[in-house]
Amino acid sequence: MKTSTIVWVIVALAVVAGAWYYFARPAAPVQAPSNGAGLNGSANQGNLGQPDNGQVQQPGADGQEDAVIGDNLALGTDGNAKLGTYLIGYNGMTVYTYAKDTGSTSTCYDTCAQNWPPYVVAPQDNITQLEAGVSGKVGTTMRTDGNLQLTYNGHPLYFYIGDKTGSDTNGQGVGGIWYVVKP
Repeated sequence: MKTSTIVWVIVALAVVAGAWYYFARPAAPVQAPSNGAGLNGSANQGNLGQPDNGQVQQPGADGQEDAVIGDNLALGTDGNAKLGTYLIGYNGMTVYTYAKDTGSTSTCYDTCAQNWPPYVVAPQDNITQLEAGVSGKVGTTMRTDGNLQLTYNGHPLYFYIGDKTGSDTNGQGVGGIWYVVKP
């Protein structure tokens, strides 16, 4: 048998095996929506209505300027015995400030922003909807990537990828530069 014929037989077998694998593999399981509630009790607001994948989703992921906050409050409060009362975002997750930020300018990008997703909002979000007891000044700052980031008393706000539930405060004191935000 010629070498070229052997090569064609091997290629044909690889194609057949690949097609068999593709069509014979089990379908991916359907992931149920998270049971986590947004600030106002609506399910899964932290993921823009998508299944919970463990990461805070941001507007514009599909090329659109999606509203993030929706009917939820922009900021609310939670607390525990160790930290007292602290702020939470629209999704019920703890928000943090970064000591290396200068004024209202965010300096957290690239790997930093992957671990500490900025609290990004869309222009149409009502950022003035606050829970009673949140009395600071809420605003936005423009990030260098063109997104609007929520600020509190002039400081950009972030979530922490290490927080998995709304009551987590795993980012408190990380590196001596990340802190929960007090109302």
